[in-house]
Amino acid sequence: MKKRNRLLTALGMIPKYQFELPSAGNEIRHSVTSSAADEAWPSRVTLIYNQRLLGIADSEFRRRGLYASWSFIGCMIFIAAFLFFGSMPFLFPLAPYWIIPFIGLVTLPSAAAFLWLAKQELKGYAVYPVVFNRSTGKVCFFSIVNGKPVSYPWEKCVYCVVPKRSGGPEGSYYELRGYVLNEYYGVLDSFSIGEEAINPARRSKEFVERWFACHYEYIRMFMTGEDIGFLEPPNREDYVSLKPSFKQSMTLVQPKAEPKSILVKFLFVFINIVIFVPKVVGGAGHYFCCKYCKVPQWSQEIIDECGPEIVLSNR
Repeated sequence: MKKRNRLLTALGMIPKYQFELPSAGNEIRHSVTSSAADEAWPSRVTLIYNQRLLGIADSEFRRRGLYASWSFIGCMIFIAAFLFFGSMPFLFPLAPYWIIPFIGLVTLPSAAAFLWLAKQELKGYAVYPVVFNRSTGKVCFFSIVNGKPVSYPWEKCVYCVVPKRSGGPEGSYYELRGYVLNEYYGVLDSFSIGEEAINPARRSKEFVERWFACHYEYIRMFMTGEDIGFLEPPNREDYVSLKPSFKQSMTLVQPKAEPKSILVKFLFVFINIVIFVPKVVGGAGHYFCCKYCKVPQWSQEIIDECGPEIVLSNR
């Protein structure tokens, strides 16, 4: 793996097991035929849904723009520090002029590093959609190898719940990922499906496994030709857009909760005050990425196979 990818993986900007299967101890594998859960519900990052197609965003979509926005703020802080401390010789006669290059050596490389991190995120797509075609039994996604659209049969993919990154005090992050393997069980390609999940307890994977099993079961039943008439279609809140308002971006980054208890409502008011600034920063980054980042373009072959409704635009 390139040094750049190793660095971005360490920072959490690239999912941990994007290019390789995790060890057996970290892997929760779902079968493409047998039931994975007693219940099934749609993902809350749904892009398309009809009787033939199910389009879902990648697990990074909710946090897309987060690194760019915080990196930009970090860059501005270091530039402001350089301007403030670098101007001291002009404001205070006793301050030596050698302090200007010294402060520059300390602050400007850090500012450049933050700009580089922001650029790495903005170079990517606004969303990495995965389309499940019930009619053809194909899974269409954008390759992690060269970014081009590809499609594989549903049965040829392996679906696993894998660690995504190690979190801080909040716990560890997991995602549902599909893998295309060669005859030696090496990873040819992979794609992320739906939302990420956090294991706050750091004790067992039962919560994470149950959460993803219900989402995966919805996809499995959709793709294996079973009767899906009794399944609830995605709600309005389950759909995401590449043309969100700023308010919608903030809500997507930090979903609203609707507690019933008065005491819990007051607690949530306090929590919302505390996280207001991170919510605005994350929402601004997501809004900017959705509006100005590139949107992946499907090949004409896949469009003909799935239909024009899979074409996405942020303009």
